[in-house]
Amino acid sequence: MISIRLLAVTLMLAMPAVAVAGPLVVRAAGPSAPQFRPGMRLPDTPLTLKAGDSIVVLDARGTRSFSGPGTFSLAAPSAAAGEVAFSDLLVQKPARRARIGAVRAGGQDQGPPTPPGVWTLDIRASDTVCVLDPTSIALWRADTAAAQSLRIARDDGASGTVSFAAGQATAALPAAVAGRAGTLTISGGKSVVTLTIKQVTAAADVGALGIALVEAGCQSQFERLAANTLQN
Repeated sequence: MISIRLLAVTLMLAMPAVAVAGPLVVRAAGPSAPQFRPGMRLPDTPLTLKAGDSIVVLDARGTRSFSGPGTFSLAAPSAAAGEVAFSDLLVQKPARRARIGAVRAGGQDQGPPTPPGVWTLDIRASDTVCVLDPTSIALWRADTAAAQSLRIARDDGASGTVSFAAGQATAALPAAVAGRAGTLTISGGKSVVTLTIKQVTAAADVGALGIALVEAGCQSQFERLAANTLQN
């Protein structure tokens, strides 16, 4: 009669080998860029880049960048620690400003202003956005020159008003329309903006949080997560 231990070993040997998944692509440039779409998962094998190639990846260690030509180990330990403690990334408040354009190739294009942290919601354009806690949401505007009041309507008919004072960039989502995922329509600005809010759960590490944002369709926040965890 086959012992339980022998049976377990036999089953383990019969199971197909599963490759360990590697980091997520944040962005890529150069001749090989079409092979690396943002959000795709790379195999945890050496990465070969051609001359002119550059790629930014995100995994449990944070965000790292590589430039070709050369072959690089994605599993190798990072030389520097991440810019932000992971616990800070799970605090849903505008406590830290991302390094604007920090992960752009060449370091010359600083890009437009972005909201602080990962969870503050940008109200400049319609988007799919993620939150950890739908009862505590901060909204962000880029132009703070003048005071502004905006009407916010939720898809179930609830509505409220958010007011920004001159010089104020962030404001809390009114309690009347906070509290659950769904669609918010924001009017009173230059154009009507629709935010589709999805709730995600706290992840175990940066890479898992990146996967949650990508799977939920929150691409802009995925990029901000990468900017906040860029390795030096």
